[in-house]
Amino acid sequence: MTSRKLAIEILAEAGDELRVNPLLASHLTTTGSSLSERDRAFVTELVQGATRMRRAVDHVLQPHLRRKLDSDVRAALRIGAYQATFLGTPAHAVVNDTVEAAPRRSKSLVNAVLRRVVEEKPDWPDEATELSYPNWIWDLFQKTWGREGSSALIAMNTPERPAPRTDGYIQGRASRWVADAVNDPRFSGGVLVDLCAAPGGKTTASGSKWTTVCANEVNPSRALTLKSTIDRYSPSTNVIISDGRRSPFRSGSVDGVLVDAPCSGLGALGRRSDARWQIDGGAVSRLGNVQKALLSEAHRLLRTGGVLTYSVCTVTHEETVAVAEHFSEHHDDMESVTVSGDYWRQHGRGVIVLPQDYGTDGMAVFQWLKG
Repeated sequence: MTSRKLAIEILAEAGDELRVNPLLASHLTTTGSSLSERDRAFVTELVQGATRMRRAVDHVLQPHLRRKLDSDVRAALRIGAYQATFLGTPAHAVVNDTVEAAPRRSKSLVNAVLRRVVEEKPDWPDEATELSYPNWIWDLFQKTWGREGSSALIAMNTPERPAPRTDGYIQGRASRWVADAVNDPRFSGGVLVDLCAAPGGKTTASGSKWTTVCANEVNPSRALTLKSTIDRYSPSTNVIISDGRRSPFRSGSVDGVLVDAPCSGLGALGRRSDARWQIDGGAVSRLGNVQKALLSEAHRLLRTGGVLTYSVCTVTHEETVAVAEHFSEHHDDMESVTVSGDYWRQHGRGVIVLPQDYGTDGMAVFQWLKG
């Protein structure tokens, strides 16, 4: 099994609807287990890259196609076109190596199409196509951030390569900065509840100053992943399965709450190559309602003097400033506090980091103390 052949197999199985990351992880531990580390990294690059840049790759291929393709043939062509257009792979390698890995019945077609692709310079109709984003995401970033919106989308086409923490857990820097905010020495410690804890990265990084940490997760299958992470990196943490909007904790019983809320993930599109094709524009508004409900529940749990931290890996106005303003308007006993850290830029009464600032996920954080 060559690296290109495995990449084609994974991409064909994923199709246009399934999530790529779980398939990639599964195949690399089974079919691809005999590949070298270098080849495994190449498989990852081909699968993630061809998925991330799918709109651009399909635009390059379209003029040379005359019929609907089977998924494995389309996968071979996408991987070849991705190498030619975005990796700068030599033309002979793009054509010869992809043809070698392509399904036998399609070798002549793949050869003919890729020979045309490597000979032509792409003619992009617009930036959204060239950068491979759905129009609605492109338009939303332009409306929200202007020129910086373009920079953010460009940055997310080169995903962060997170390094391990000192305990070995691999976590992006922006997520670590959220944990730093939770652990800020200005707050007194005590009992911390993470209402939306899976997969557990922020939970296990946020417990250094807290006497007791409780990790809550609504989804049972995600709770299993959370439990595995907790057992390895923070075994003293308690895992609870409940809807974070209606948790089992007593009112006024905790000293700190982290609401790392479900969100559109539009600040983390580099990390999840398929996310831009999975989410729809209506999700931003739908998720805003969930976020508001979670913050309301967090308010119920907090004792007087307790700290609430709200974080989302998105950069939309609706899920950041608008949610925070709604919460403040409906809870006048909550006082906004400044989030520490030189890497943040001011965002309403909270802070944000955009993907182009430090090559991380986009992340927004807001904090309040309960009076």
